[in-house]
Amino acid sequence: MAKVINFPTGGRVQVIPLGTINASDPSDIIAVKTRIRSVPIVKQALFFLSHAGTEKGIKITEKGFLGRNFVQIFWDEHLSTPEDLRFRPTREFECPEVTRIHSLLAESKYVRKFKGTIQLTPKGRTSLESDSCHELYRDLFEMGMFRWNWGFEDRYPDFDFIQGSAPHLIERLMYWPTSTVTAKQLFESVFGEQKASAPESKPNDESLDSYFDLGEQMVRCLNVRFLERFCVPFGILRDLSERRLIGEPTDPFEKTEFFISDFSKVLSGV
Repeated sequence: MAKVINFPTGGRVQVIPLGTINASDPSDIIAVKTRIRSVPIVKQALFFLSHAGTEKGIKITEKGFLGRNFVQIFWDEHLSTPEDLRFRPTREFECPEVTRIHSLLAESKYVRKFKGTIQLTPKGRTSLESDSCHELYRDLFEMGMFRWNWGFEDRYPDFDFIQGSAPHLIERLMYWPTSTVTAKQLFESVFGEQKASAPESKPNDESLDSYFDLGEQMVRCLNVRFLERFCVPFGILRDLSERRLIGEPTDPFEKTEFFISDFSKVLSGV
């Protein structure tokens, strides 16, 4: 777990209020609940909780990894596409997304290991039975920003400054003048002239981007870690690019309706 959950804690997200939910309008409240349940990380969490809440829970191996059966049904439900028909994971390490949601839920005390299975805690059962996912989203978001290592299982250098700048990056997206943004645009807007003097990092020996200069590596790393692995799962951005193995810094991402309408309210507890 230390390899996965290793980002410094103690921070709290400061959210800029962008309005309030009209509590007197039931349709507005229902719309928010619907949108939050469509956020990928929430859908994954509810799927995980529902399986952990069964009589037998989620089976784990003797070494503590999620069992093959659950990894595959998780993949089929949330990640599989027609292009992936030839691939289906057989072990947890082949599906980092299932490791992430398990870790976020475990760190947030929604699930626990018990006698060779993953089962719900009282908090997890209460959340699963609730018609609101606001608290669940807030817990996942806080753990995802401050505890989950965005660089888990990637081949970029450390570049800790990217995750350390998460609140500022999100604030910049809130006030981004257009509906779409690219990693290149965001990086230049936030870090700009500091790119050349960004903290030196030890490159990974297996780095896929060792042939790019340091500046381009940082932009590509931002694209993967912040836009693809954080903003998309947490419903902040939608990936508009063509599906391919490695994304490009010029690939467009679009702000979601959830981010525009509900994000600040949900995190503020409105």
